[in-house]
Amino acid sequence: MASNASLARTGRRSSAHPIMSATDTLRRKALEKLTLAIAKAVESASDDTLADIVGSHDLRHALVVAPRDIAPESPADLEALKAARERTGQFREEMAERAGGMFDRTHVAEMLGVSAAAIDKQRQRKQILGVPYGTEIRYPAAQFANGEVLPGLKAVLEGFADMNPWEQLMMLTTPLEGFGSHPETVFQKLTKRPEPGVLKRLASLTASWAA
Repeated sequence: MASNASLARTGRRSSAHPIMSATDTLRRKALEKLTLAIAKAVESASDDTLADIVGSHDLRHALVVAPRDIAPESPADLEALKAARERTGQFREEMAERAGGMFDRTHVAEMLGVSAAAIDKQRQRKQILGVPYGTEIRYPAAQFANGEVLPGLKAVLEGFADMNPWEQLMMLTTPLEGFGSHPETVFQKLTKRPEPGVLKRLASLTASWAA
């Protein structure tokens, strides 16, 4: 018969190495599966998709777009993928038109008299808006006037938090009711240097869109 001392030692060894719970095992297996899926998605991703992922501030959006270039399993999937890409292209063209065109980083840097690296920092600090466009980041022209960033833009962009940049651009170029005698976009309102009360309302509005 085992002694009390040996039983105690056995008990201590057992408690030192607790059995992994079913939930932990499931999480580990799910992580392994997702890691393989993400690796496959990145290997198959086009430059456009990679740029969209890198430029995304929302991890959920990155997860959604990551697998879109994986080879479809059926003709129906291929047709759906083609249609989705066409819609994405049309949407971006429409947004670019509404924004008065798109500038590249070099153009914006020269216009503002700063380095290209400074433009990246301004985008990261939400001082200007940049959207993933192909393999690079483009900057909507409507956020600039007379060679300068629109006054109050930072307060508005901060309200968006981590909303996808393309969604931000859509909101910023949509005419608003209730801010004057006729509907105007946020960009149009900012060109008029709104008073602090109006700017605060605009920032609150963008925050409500992101909520």
